[in-house]
Amino acid sequence: MKLPGSSKFTYHQIEKLISHGLNLVHFTWQVEAIYRRRYCQEAAREFRYRAPIILALYGFLTLGIYKISLDYDVSITWLYYYAWVGIIIFIAWVMSFVRRFDRFFDVYVGIGSMLAVALSFLMVTVIGSVHSNALFHVAMMYAVVIIYGFVGLRFYTAFIAGWSGGLLAMVVSLLLNYQIDWVLFNRTYTFSSFFGMALAYAIDRQHRENYLQNCIIQLNQKKLSQQAQLLESLSRQDALTDLANRRYLEEVLTKEWFSALRYQHPLTIMMIDIDYFKHYNDSFGHVAGDSCLKAIAHVLKQMTSRGNELAARYGGEEFMLIFPMTNREQAEKIANNLIQRVNELAIPHPSSLVCNTISISVGVISTIPQRHHQLSDLIMQADQALYQAKKYGRNQYALMIL
Repeated sequence: MKLPGSSKFTYHQIEKLISHGLNLVHFTWQVEAIYRRRYCQEAAREFRYRAPIILALYGFLTLGIYKISLDYDVSITWLYYYAWVGIIIFIAWVMSFVRRFDRFFDVYVGIGSMLAVALSFLMVTVIGSVHSNALFHVAMMYAVVIIYGFVGLRFYTAFIAGWSGGLLAMVVSLLLNYQIDWVLFNRTYTFSSFFGMALAYAIDRQHRENYLQNCIIQLNQKKLSQQAQLLESLSRQDALTDLANRRYLEEVLTKEWFSALRYQHPLTIMMIDIDYFKHYNDSFGHVAGDSCLKAIAHVLKQMTSRGNELAARYGGEEFMLIFPMTNREQAEKIANNLIQRVNELAIPHPSSLVCNTISISVGVISTIPQRHHQLSDLIMQADQALYQAKKYGRNQYALMIL
């Protein structure tokens, strides 16, 4: 049985479970609840394939005892009563196909196993004869070993099913005044029960070891996945501003360009430069300059929070914004809003030749790409628009149409 692991646990929890050992074949209650749910789902799935094999084995055993038995009446009675064991297995098999019953696998298979053991036990005391008694004992041993080792129950569930089935049959036999050969029962039922318990214990312990190993594998996979996502994010992100970097900008811009060209929808890009930023660095130092860049970047990120919009650091104190599905009128409103919000930051800049606070110049280019256009032309025009904004006094935008 291949039990999928869980990433809900920490390495510390798993190491603690391993260090405490699995000799008790039971986890802490929290872990056991998760393990039981996964175990029952997998056990029910496997039981769909095991049940026909179990039915075939019981059928082979029944036919063999029927042919070997010297008493015809006993043989017929054996077939009649032992058919109920097959019916119990068949009912449990049908239930295993109903997914909502998966979580109750221990319950319905445990009860079915208990009844199968009880019936096997009762057939020895109720219909056993001098000639065929040993054969019935063999059948009972057969049933007990199958329940412990092949049905798919966890150790404690199999233990309860095996012994409670025997106890139930003993009580019924004594109430009905049937004789029990205690010596033979100890050599068959008791021996097979202990043998089956050892088998179930080893299987359950191995399943739990595999489960914990799979949990570790899942945690490692989750960690590797997170690290891969982090590396991918870092490869696309500017370390200082947390905006997209130049490489990712080019990737997105190319994609949006071809999308706009194909579907003939407008595309707007904005080239942004902080006015007299070199003077600001000279006056306040690079640490203050970095803080200023972060503040501007925060505004830019807020301005590009929809759909496929993107804010990127183009280089130094220059930034670029991408606005798919944005026409000229919308672009002008965005540019005005952007300049206003930067001014509202009110970052002191006494050495600026424009105003006493940090300001920006914005070059805007809005177009519906045509086949004779080139993406490089779009970037060049945005740069030209930025130059125009600076030329006419800064702290403003200039718009060009490709």
